[in-house]
Amino acid sequence: AVVSTQSTGYTPNSEDFLTQLFMGYVRIKEYKKQQQIATRLHKLTSTTAYSYWNAVSLVFMGKDNPDLGKVMCFPLAVKIIEKSKEKSTEVAEEVFRLYLEVLELMGMNEKAIEELEDAKNVIIDDRERLRLKIHYNKLLGNTEKCNVLYKQALIAEPDSYDFYRGYFETSFQLLTDSTSLHDAEFQVNLQKADTSVQEMTGLLLKVAEDAGPVRGPELAKAELVVRLKEQNIEMCAFASPSLLVLEYVQKFGHKLCCYDDLRVIIDRLKDAEKEELIQILEEYRVSVKESNGTKAMQRLASLHMLLHHLGKYKALEPEQQFIALEEIKNFHNITLEGDLGCAYIDAFVLLYSWQKCDSGNKPDIVDSIKLLMTKLEQFPEASACRLLVTRLYEYLGAIGPAVEVYNGLDTKSIQLDSLAHILYPSLLPLGAFNRADKQARQMEAFYRTNEREVLEYIVKSYLCGKFNKVAELFDLHQSLVYSISKSVFLLDKLWLSFVLSSANSWDQIESLLEATREEITSVKTDKLVDNRDYSVNEVCDSRHQEIATLQATTSYSHDTLYVNMRHFMLSSLLSLQDATTSKETESLDALLSDFQSDVIEKAGKLPVSEGYPLYIMMSQSMAVWRLYLETLSTIVVDAKNLIRHCIHGNLAHFKSENVTSKISELIARTRDELIVDDTINSSKLPFLSALIQTAYFAVLCHSCGVSGRVQRKKRGVAEGVMGSLKTTLADIKLLCDDCHSIATKHKLENLTIDKDDSVDSRITSSLEWSLDEMSGILGRMSTLVNTLHSRLQPKS
Repeated sequence: AVVSTQSTGYTPNSEDFLTQLFMGYVRIKEYKKQQQIATRLHKLTSTTAYSYWNAVSLVFMGKDNPDLGKVMCFPLAVKIIEKSKEKSTEVAEEVFRLYLEVLELMGMNEKAIEELEDAKNVIIDDRERLRLKIHYNKLLGNTEKCNVLYKQALIAEPDSYDFYRGYFETSFQLLTDSTSLHDAEFQVNLQKADTSVQEMTGLLLKVAEDAGPVRGPELAKAELVVRLKEQNIEMCAFASPSLLVLEYVQKFGHKLCCYDDLRVIIDRLKDAEKEELIQILEEYRVSVKESNGTKAMQRLASLHMLLHHLGKYKALEPEQQFIALEEIKNFHNITLEGDLGCAYIDAFVLLYSWQKCDSGNKPDIVDSIKLLMTKLEQFPEASACRLLVTRLYEYLGAIGPAVEVYNGLDTKSIQLDSLAHILYPSLLPLGAFNRADKQARQMEAFYRTNEREVLEYIVKSYLCGKFNKVAELFDLHQSLVYSISKSVFLLDKLWLSFVLSSANSWDQIESLLEATREEITSVKTDKLVDNRDYSVNEVCDSRHQEIATLQATTSYSHDTLYVNMRHFMLSSLLSLQDATTSKETESLDALLSDFQSDVIEKAGKLPVSEGYPLYIMMSQSMAVWRLYLETLSTIVVDAKNLIRHCIHGNLAHFKSENVTSKISELIARTRDELIVDDTINSSKLPFLSALIQTAYFAVLCHSCGVSGRVQRKKRGVAEGVMGSLKTTLADIKLLCDDCHSIATKHKLENLTIDKDDSVDSRITSSLEWSLDEMSGILGRMSTLVNTLHSRLQPKS
C-alpha cells in the first residue's frame, strides 16, 4: 500500500497504480481508503466494475461501524448499485446478491422480495430465486407465504429435506384442522397455504408419486406422523412410525446414509414406540441375515446401527451380549472377503469396537484395536476406523502408534485447522515433546501461508466481480486469524522453544526471551473462535446431539483456559526478566491477579465429561493442568520475591512460598497415579508431563532471581534455592527411572519376540520412548541448574 501510494503520487491518473493501491488497502482492511480509491477509479474510467468496488467498500465500512452504516454507507451503496443496474441490460447474479444483501442490512426485506419478483434481467437460477424468497419472507415473519413457497420448492426439489422441515414448521403454526382422514379426490393447491392435516398428507402423497424412488418424501411421512403424535393427533393416512421406519429401511437400507437419516426420527419416539421398533427391526434383521451380496450386507449394517442406537445391545445379559458381538464380528470378517466387494462397510467393526470399549478395560480396548487394524490393512481409506484407532491408542497412552495411524489420514489445507482437536492435544501430555514442536511449527507456517493466500483470493474476487465471495473469504480470514487452535499452536511452539533448547546459561535463556518477546505479546487470547469439526467423530449413540454439544463446549472451555495459562507462563518470564533490571513488579502483580480470576477460578468450573463414551474426541487440555495452577502462581510469586530480595535488596527477608514442597506433593501424587501394583498406567502419563513442565517453569522463573549479580550477603539464599531445585529434579528423575524399569520388566516378562509388532508391544515401546524423551528433558534441566549454580556471582 505504501509503495502504491508513492507511485500514484507521481502518476495520479494511472489506472494500474490506483488498482494496485486499492488492492493494497483491501489486504490491510482500510475500508474508507479503498472506497475513496474506488471512487477515483470510477470517475477516471467510468467503468461499472469500479462502482461496484465502491459499493462493496461501503458495505464493509457499514459493517465495521453499524451506526455510520445505517445513516450513510448502506443507503449510498444502494444508490450506487441501482444507478449501475439501470445502465446494464443484464445484471450478474453476484451484483444482484450484493444488492439484496445491502437491502437486508438496511431492513428493507419487502423491497428485496419485490426485486426478486420483478427482476427479469437478472441472471439467476429459478430455484435459487425461490430459496431467496423463502429467506426474506422468513425474516418478515410471513408464515403463510413461506408455506406456499415451501410447497413450490418441494415440487421442484423433492429430495431436499430442509424444505420438508420448513414446510412442517410453517404448516403446524397455521394448523386449524386436525382431521387426519385423507380424501382420494383431494387436489393440492400450490397457491394456498396448508392449514390442515389432510392438506399436508395430500402434498406428501403427491410429491412421493411425482418424485419416484427418492428418500425425501418417505422420510417426511415418518416425521409428519411423529410430529402429529407429539401433538396428540392420530394419523390414519399413514402407518405407525415404527412401520414407516421399517419401510424406509427396506427401500433405502442399502445406502450408507440410512442410519443418519433415521436417527433424527427415532430419537423423537416414545419409549413404548422404541420397544416396538426394536422388535420389528429384529424380526426383519433375521430375514436379511440369510441374504448375500453387497446391498444386503449394507442393509444389515444399517439395521445393526439402528438397533445399537436404540440400546438393544446394552440391555442384553453378558452372555447374550457376547453372542451378539461375535455375530457382528463374523459379519465384519465377511466384509473383508474379496468377492463381496464390501470393504467400504465399516459399520460392523465400529459397532463391535464401540460396544467393547464401553467397559473401559484395557484387554477389550486392545482387542478392538486389533480388529480395527485388520480393517485398515484391507481398506486404508476407512477414516472413521482410523480416527477411532488413533483415539484408543491415545487413551492407552501410546502416542507413537497413534501418530503412525493418524498420519494415514493425509490431512491437507483447511482440514489442518478443522481437525486440530485430533491427536495434537495428546502429544505434549503423553511426552512427545519433539513431535509436538514439529507439528506446532508446521501449523504456524500453515496459518501464516493461508492467511496470506486468502487475502489474495479476496483480491481476485474483486478483479473477477465475484462480490458475494468477498465477505465469505473475509469471514474465513478472520476465522483463521482468531482460531483458538492457532493460539494453542503458537503458544506451545514458544514454550517448547525453551523446553527443548540446549541453553545452559542465563545469557542463552535471556537471548531466547528477547527473540520470542514480540511473538509472545502478539498471540491472541480473546475473541477466539472454534473452527474444529467434531462431526468427523462418528458416534452411534442415542445421546449423539448431547455428545456433539459436549465435545464443542468442553474443548473450547479447556483450550481457552489452556491458552490463558500458557500465555501467563510466557508473559511471567518476560516480566521477571524485566524485573531483574527494574524494581517495577506491577506488571507481575497484574498478571497474577488476572491468572487467579481468569484461569484458576474458572478451572474449577470446567465441564465434566464423565459417563460418556471414551472414544469421543475432545480436547481436555486442562483436565490434569488444573491441579498445577496454584503451583504455577506460587512459582511466580516466589521468583518475584527472590528478585526483590537477592538482586534489588528491597525485601528485608526472602519469603519463600515453599515451591519445592508443593512440587514434592505433586511428585507423590504423580507416582500414585502412574504406578499401580507394580505396573505402569500409561494413560496417566499426562501427570508426569505436566509435572516436568511445572518443574522447568520453576527453573526458568528462579533463574531470573539468580541471573544478575546477586548481593554478596544474599548469595546464600540464591544457592539454597538452586540446591532445592536440584533435589526436586533428582526426585522427578528417580520417578522416571522407576517407571522405565517397570516398563522394561513388563516387556521382558510378558512379551516374546513373535509379539514384537503386537498392540501390547507397541504400547509398551511407546511408553518407554515417552519416558526416554522426558528423561532427556530432565537431564538438560539439571545441566542448566548446575551451570547457574556454579556461575552464581555476587555483586562486588
